[in-house]
Amino acid sequence: MNRHPESSSSSSDSLSLTLGQCLNMLHKDLVLVDMTRPGKPTHPVAKWKKLLPLDSPGYELRTMSFNHGRTQKKAIIEIDGSGAWHEW
Repeated sequence: MNRHPESSSSSSDSLSLTLGQCLNMLHKDLVLVDMTRPGKPTHPVAKWKKLLPLDSPGYELRTMSFNHGRTQKKAIIEIDGSGAWHEW
């Protein structure tokens, strides 16, 4: 398969969401860990919605599998950036 960098970046841009949209897809009591900040603060989704700029574009919601797919955890990742919030 012949993939060009331009085509893969344009497809990821069309799938990117705002941070608020990603947080709205998660349960309000789900605890997320900010993986990029010192001390790795943990808060439920409801509190992150009050602390973060919700209209920031360029995020995606990912499901990570562990234990051969038996355990799945959610993560919000900033596309082309360093922002990452993982389920606790």
